[in-house]
Amino acid sequence: MPETRPTAQHVIATALDEIGSGFHTVHIRHVDGWSDRERHAELEFIAALDGRAGFGAGQQDALRAVTRLVDDALKSGMGVLSVVSNTPAVPGTSVAMYRVHDGRCITAEQYDAERYGPYPDAHAQAVKFRTEREQRVRWIYEPRGLRPTVFANLPR
Repeated sequence: MPETRPTAQHVIATALDEIGSGFHTVHIRHVDGWSDRERHAELEFIAALDGRAGFGAGQQDALRAVTRLVDDALKSGMGVLSVVSNTPAVPGTSVAMYRVHDGRCITAEQYDAERYGPYPDAHAQAVKFRTEREQRVRWIYEPRGLRPTVFANLPR
């Protein structure tokens, strides 16, 4: 069976499935040539209810904008997808970072290992930079805990 490219909805839903239920901020930064665009959306994801997500006022449109940028990053350029979460399973705020490019989405750790693995000094510097970026993303995009107004199934 030929390998198919994931859709933006599938990438976001898979990331949220791996993290689990809780409040999340999904942030994407897409760089393509001279273009540099960013969007973020806050949502409450409840895995036990068959992948339903609760959206605060205006956040459903924000998630659509994030989805469009993830889709653009899958087609061209490079995207950095960050999911900052407050979940009952993990005390405190957690950050999951992904690289979206060449029609695939991989964790930031996998990307660094692929790109810098043969070069230990460069790999160590990339890990240090990623750790600093995770701290910055955690501070900026920590979910505030929205009161959901709309529940909808995440497309798969």
